[in-house]
Amino acid sequence: MKNRIFSLIMMATCACTMAMAQLVQEDELAVVYYMPQTQVAVIVDYDKVTVTPGPFYLYAERYLGVKDVTTEASTRYEVTNIRLATHTVADLNRAYKVVNETPWLSLTSEGLLYGYNVPAPVEATPTTATTPTAPAATACPLMPLMEEQMVASSIAKMAEGAAKQIYHIREMRMNLLAGDVEHTPADGLAMQLVLSELDKREQMLAELFIGTRIVESYSHTLRYVPSEDVTGHVIGRVSQYTGIVPADDLSGEPIRLTLSGNRQAYMPIEEKSEKTKELPSQIYYNLPGSAKVQVDFGQDLHASACMAVAQFGVAVPLSKSLLLGKKTPQIYFNTVTGNILSIVQ
Repeated sequence: MKNRIFSLIMMATCACTMAMAQLVQEDELAVVYYMPQTQVAVIVDYDKVTVTPGPFYLYAERYLGVKDVTTEASTRYEVTNIRLATHTVADLNRAYKVVNETPWLSLTSEGLLYGYNVPAPVEATPTTATTPTAPAATACPLMPLMEEQMVASSIAKMAEGAAKQIYHIREMRMNLLAGDVEHTPADGLAMQLVLSELDKREQMLAELFIGTRIVESYSHTLRYVPSEDVTGHVIGRVSQYTGIVPADDLSGEPIRLTLSGNRQAYMPIEEKSEKTKELPSQIYYNLPGSAKVQVDFGQDLHASACMAVAQFGVAVPLSKSLLLGKKTPQIYFNTVTGNILSIVQ
């Protein structure tokens, strides 16, 4: 049946946290499932800032009176935010089996326990994300110039011509706003379109002097699998010049993670009812633990959260007395933490 793992495995061995051998014997019909494993996801939001000098930057102060201009091309990365989340995968070190006829047990596609006496989950088909193609950069940085500036005999003359265009645009804008033109736009919307086009052209010309600054925003996820308490553990680094780098790359500033876990303790209760012996083999679910997590980057960026951690929990046998009623209940399990989500009689 769909999403059920019925295995005929030759001498396969699966680990069990309850110190019980989870062996699938030769020619044995069994359902094998896994407990969930929690991964801490550290989401780093950052900007890539690309600065390019204009071809006329040497003349910015002379013609525009601007002193603070870009003189060298550079690319740098700046972290803007850090967030915490969780990601769940199957824990291959915590596998369990249920033998005999088991059409009542349903699993996810990853092999996580989903439900008892319930249909298998309908999972969305993953779609392939497409990355939009960035527009090609213009081959000629002098594109805003008129023909007379393009054929000028020197860079200084070209810069002078570009500056004259900027002043001419500013004069046109003032005349439009003052109504001192022969043909005014028909209405407010037309006026706004004309002013917007003038602003755009002035900006393009001004960038020939002051340069351009392009900011692109990205997110990168670092994952950490909790197994023990840690303090100040470096899970990754951010370099001002190359962006996200591995934890052992000392060119970047460290992203540090501190985790304090709360592990579950469980004392098994023996069920003595003779009726339970007639029911199918034991089903185990997970009683999760928890952890306090904090991540720090630099002096100003911090994030903290208290989250459930599946592997800090213990495997608990499902009470067979739940299955003794006249009507078989529907039991839903939490595929993120492994515990019981709901029981519907």
